[in-house]
Amino acid sequence: MKTKVKLLSLITTAIISSANYASDMEYVEICKTQNDCKEFSRLVMGTDHLIQADWVYPGWPEYPDAMAFSVLDHAADLGINFFDTSPIYVGGVEYRLGQWKEIRKLSHPDQIMHILSKGGFPFDLYYYQSLPSGEHSNALVEELEQLDSDTFPAGTYASRLYGSKELIVERVVEEMGHTLNNLNNDVTIYLMHRDDNDAVGFNAVQRNQTSVSTIMESLTEPVIADNAWMFGWSNWETARVDESVEIAQKESGIISPIVNSPYFSLFEMSERSIHALGVQVTHEEMMDPNFQKGIKIMPYSPLGGFSILDKPAPQWENAKKDAKQKYDEGDAYWRNVYHSIFTKENEARWHRVVAFTKSFNSKNNTNYTVDQMINAYALAHPRTDMLAIGAITKEQLNRTVGSLKLSKMLTTKDLDFLYYGQAIGE
Repeated sequence: MKTKVKLLSLITTAIISSANYASDMEYVEICKTQNDCKEFSRLVMGTDHLIQADWVYPGWPEYPDAMAFSVLDHAADLGINFFDTSPIYVGGVEYRLGQWKEIRKLSHPDQIMHILSKGGFPFDLYYYQSLPSGEHSNALVEELEQLDSDTFPAGTYASRLYGSKELIVERVVEEMGHTLNNLNNDVTIYLMHRDDNDAVGFNAVQRNQTSVSTIMESLTEPVIADNAWMFGWSNWETARVDESVEIAQKESGIISPIVNSPYFSLFEMSERSIHALGVQVTHEEMMDPNFQKGIKIMPYSPLGGFSILDKPAPQWENAKKDAKQKYDEGDAYWRNVYHSIFTKENEARWHRVVAFTKSFNSKNNTNYTVDQMINAYALAHPRTDMLAIGAITKEQLNRTVGSLKLSKMLTTKDLDFLYYGQAIGE
């Protein structure tokens, strides 16, 4: 009897805790037309590393469905109704997210869930080891011909958005088909996850890009446009994002991009991005209310995207040592991330945010963690409409929801100090 009472008490406490966090959730309204609007949670549950084995530490298990679904359920219980995925994410997680959503419908029929998926991925030539059929840029072909090896190195990509409108439609339709199958034809927002670019060995190939209007006209074709509620961009340069907004405002009948998802964090990328063709926005830009005006900005955060804050002893040197080991082992992902993130500037920001968090807690009688402070930093910027997060445990989810309240407590001077080391004007 005592065991049953204790278990009931634990369950009740968990329910109350989830309810308290859920009440802290914030929502953003996005409208396709005046009479066609939806509400999205400001925190977007990223799934890229949700079930990835060895992610937090060696031996970290790949989540079975029951564990993955439990984490997704917890996110939904906390008020998150917006889930970010793609067909290329680790472990076929897009399919598993689709399966979870169908189960969630049965248990919570009145709860509306939105899924954001992505296309426009360039062809991974390291995987294909040959150029897919169709047109490719001459600049890419020339660089590939100059390679010393007969095999294509990691980080070598051929754009899916290069060429004629007809070719772009064909390539995106083929790719989108996998997503529609995985998600039971239920996609709310669909992003082109790269612009028209090629890369060899993670380095972008220098060439002219397909016009923004051609890409938008391609996505407007019913065979694509009819399969998602709205569209947008991920890892597109600001000039191209702004141009797409202007085109949509001037041309009726063309798809209107509603979301842009760049990299944004207190830990900036160096000239080498964390993945091939990645695009980031800066502190100064995100402080400007008019930056990329006319589109919702949904940055993605590296928390969960690289392991500094999700280790048993979160310290910069621990994380750097772990990343260097993966780099030396030839891991394609970490060979990029190591040089992208572990810079002197970011190390200084890390030590600064650790000290700032301790001081903030002392002054405000709070107990916020460093990862909450870094998420709050991103959320507090005027142009952060939503934030894609990389939480993979229930406790990480709880802390991240708590960062919403913290973000309201940070001042402009706080944000400047965390980034620059001093408040601007001092």
